[in-house]
Amino acid sequence: AADAEVISFVAQALKSCGLKEFQITIGESEFFKGICASAGIDEESELELRESISNKNIFKVENILSELSIDEAAKKQILGVSDLFGEIEVLDKAKSLVKNDRSLKAIDRLSKLYELLKLYEVDEYISFDLSMLSKYHYYTGITFSAITYGVGEVIVKGGRYDNLLSHFGKEFPAIGAVI
Repeated sequence: AADAEVISFVAQALKSCGLKEFQITIGESEFFKGICASAGIDEESELELRESISNKNIFKVENILSELSIDEAAKKQILGVSDLFGEIEVLDKAKSLVKNDRSLKAIDRLSKLYELLKLYEVDEYISFDLSMLSKYHYYTGITFSAITYGVGEVIVKGGRYDNLLSHFGKEFPAIGAVI
C-alpha cells in the first residue's frame, strides 16, 4: 500500500507541475535476485549481471553466463529478463519464465501494486521493466523511475529500501523518491 501511495504521489506531483505525458516505470529487484539465488549464482557475478542487464549490454551478460557453472534453463531465464518490459501483460510473461518462489512472489507483489495504482487512477502512467536493476544493494523490492518528453534523462527515481535505516540505528521499512 505504501508503494502505491508513493508512486501515486509522484504521478500527482508531476501532473501538478503541468506535465501531461510521462511514464513511471516500475521494476522489482526480488525477481532477479530469485533467479540468481535459484541458479546458485554468487553475489559478485549477480552484481555484474545486474549492471550489464540494466545497461542493456547483452553481449557482456552472455560472456558472464558463459563463465558460470549454471544450467541452460537458468541462463535462458537471465537472458530473458532483458525482454521483460512493457505494460501490465509483461508480468504474465515474467511469471511464465520462472519457477522459484522468490521471483513469483515479486511478480505477485507487482500485480497487487498495479491493482492499487488503478484505484489511485494513475495506471495510465505505469509500465514495468524487470531489467531495471539498480546497482545499489539497499533496494529490497520495487524500484521506479519516470521520464517525459524533452528532458533526455530520468526526472524521478525511487524505490523500497527496508533495510537501509537499520544502518542508522532504526529498524524500519521505507520507500522514497527524488524528483
